[in-house]
Amino acid sequence: MDPLTRKIITILRHNGRASYADIARELSTTRANVAARVNPLFHSGELRVVAAPHPRVLGLCVSAHLSIRIKGDPRLVLQKLEALDSLSLITTVVGAYQVVADTDVRDMDELGQQVAMIRAIPHVTDVQVLIYRRVLSSFFPGPAPNADPLAFDDYDIAIIKRLQQDGRASYADLAENAGLSLSGSRTRLQRLLESGLVQIGAIPQRGDMTDDLVFGIGVNVEGTVDRLVRLFRAQAGLEFIASTVGRLDVVSTVSFTSLRDFNKLIESIVKLPEVSYCEQWLHSRLLRERYERAVDSILRSEGEPRR
Repeated sequence: MDPLTRKIITILRHNGRASYADIARELSTTRANVAARVNPLFHSGELRVVAAPHPRVLGLCVSAHLSIRIKGDPRLVLQKLEALDSLSLITTVVGAYQVVADTDVRDMDELGQQVAMIRAIPHVTDVQVLIYRRVLSSFFPGPAPNADPLAFDDYDIAIIKRLQQDGRASYADLAENAGLSLSGSRTRLQRLLESGLVQIGAIPQRGDMTDDLVFGIGVNVEGTVDRLVRLFRAQAGLEFIASTVGRLDVVSTVSFTSLRDFNKLIESIVKLPEVSYCEQWLHSRLLRERYERAVDSILRSEGEPRR
């Protein structure tokens, strides 16, 4: 994939509804050039724009990273993991563990039950859990939103459901689907996006990672993580970073165009005097990266819906 296409996808990952004209202006190219690169990816299904309510909106208050060690054939384990709707990410990796997964659950009891169930799967020899204390950068930008003061009504939910089918659906389409005016649908969507309760972004469908170098990086830090976080944020391929509770203090996912760039980042990390340990794992096969979930349990407002 050429550098310009990568930059376009990065913009769409953070704003799946960005217009081709706006992307062209930001990257100093033409709208036609943007369309020529992105439209084939949309048509082939290699790139999807999805709308997803934040897990907190669905009452999923505990998020964790699972490192799973497997002895023998991993296919049964992967089959069992894919049956768990709570897992937003499932990927095979090269490293000390064979599979990593991200999960969103309601509370610590549910997390404990899920980990016990995974440990009981044949061929699983170990499951290490990292609780996400604070997610600093992910598919959902910014800190976890406060859902309490802004509940959803039927119009909001209709808009979200339509956007889960097509994240770039027009405002006219959203208005017709929800039974609203054009300005009403535009205002509601802007409110949902600005609140952080809903995110719309592009997700590449990677499958076998033959054209991507995507690494997970885990770090232990003695003292503040500020310089480390700034170093990660400076990476063009940053996809995720969070502070964690468990065997690691910080976990990040970064994509690279070359091993040279990966090695350069690792060298910079280990040179930080506050870093006491750094480990890495290569994502070799992506089985699931899914953020859109059914909105049946979404927090609804009481009384008459707002038009």
